[in-house]
Amino acid sequence: MVKKLAFAVILTALCPGHALWAQEGNEEPKWAFKGYLKNMSTFSWSPYLGDTLWYDNLTHNRLNLAWYPADEFTVYIEMRNRLFVGASVNNFPAYGELIDAGNDFFDLSFNLVDNGAVVLNLMFDRLYVQWVKNDWEVKLGRQRINWGVNLAWNPNDWFNAYSFFDFDYEERPGSDALRITYYTGVAASLEVAAKIANRPDDFVAATLYKTNKYNYDFQFLGGFAQGDLALGGGWAGNLGKASLKGELTYFLPLVETENNTHYFRDPLDPTKYLLDARGNRIKESERYRQMFLGAVSVDYSFANSLYLNGSVMYSSIGDYEANIVGTAFTQQFGDFTVRDLSPYPWSAFVQGTYQFSPLVFGGAAIMGYPGANSFFINPFLTWSMGQNLDLDLIGQVFFGDNQNGRYDAISKGMFVRLKWSF
Repeated sequence: MVKKLAFAVILTALCPGHALWAQEGNEEPKWAFKGYLKNMSTFSWSPYLGDTLWYDNLTHNRLNLAWYPADEFTVYIEMRNRLFVGASVNNFPAYGELIDAGNDFFDLSFNLVDNGAVVLNLMFDRLYVQWVKNDWEVKLGRQRINWGVNLAWNPNDWFNAYSFFDFDYEERPGSDALRITYYTGVAASLEVAAKIANRPDDFVAATLYKTNKYNYDFQFLGGFAQGDLALGGGWAGNLGKASLKGELTYFLPLVETENNTHYFRDPLDPTKYLLDARGNRIKESERYRQMFLGAVSVDYSFANSLYLNGSVMYSSIGDYEANIVGTAFTQQFGDFTVRDLSPYPWSAFVQGTYQFSPLVFGGAAIMGYPGANSFFINPFLTWSMGQNLDLDLIGQVFFGDNQNGRYDAISKGMFVRLKWSF
């Protein structure tokens, strides 16, 4: 009931005085509309899937609407509509629930069809109003709060962490939040943001200050993130002709949450926790007493269009025995935070891209985990078939110890995607 009431308040804020704005000066409201339609075939194999080839198909439609009712106001309404068929839908009875789980505080997603053979999901992943006047900017509603500066991993992305493995979601997740920015100079600003939540496990409130010194952009962050005191910083600038970027975050638990504490699971239903007589979760152990997360990257663009990016990340709570495939699955279908960007202490990333011709673009990315027996390969190729029409070929291969203890490709996927933008 609280969520529905709060959602109604935000909708009222998003659409007040429609008739008034439309009538002032007898001017018609201004609209902007765009989107895309994609169809992607997935061929995947893994011993976790029974050593057989699985085929899945996803039809993905995105609609982006912007409304400009007045000079200072803009309303953004964006939704993604996805139709799933194939082996995953047929073999996982709860697949529809996994797809429908990508929400924030408000439930803006629903399955129009979920019958064990087809899942049709509709989701509003952007729904916010923006007010801009002079040096002030205010955003209210579901929006992306992107404080990260790196490509592969963003330790400063406290509000809505994203997975590099989820390549088909270019827009990345959003948060139901209030965000206020005051621009103190050409390259300086002060920002305050708070995420709507009804429990500390999901609540984030933080301040970001940006400035430019010595030809570098610096940022400093502080706040409360999912139960922890969070302090961080980042930078972006040049290292000779290359670009040097980095971001750091320190977490200190203040309140016990699912993010910083392990709780006993119900053996009959692992999705639930064991509760004491008062209905509280029973604590098993601390996940960490403090945590440090840092990433540094260097990238360089050559005159012949070759682009290289290299990055290293460290997590003080990483485990060399972690499962990379399980992590990739959780990041794409489960709720995860910035703490879960990589399950290993050390992670390394290298990516190269090249414009082979005016119509063909491609490259590859590799993730390695020093000290762990895992790595990830991601080749890709894009062919521009016509105006606003692209064909993508994408591969994802995870290497590690298989179920028999042998080192092997434990998950292989090939994706063929056709995209029409309008």
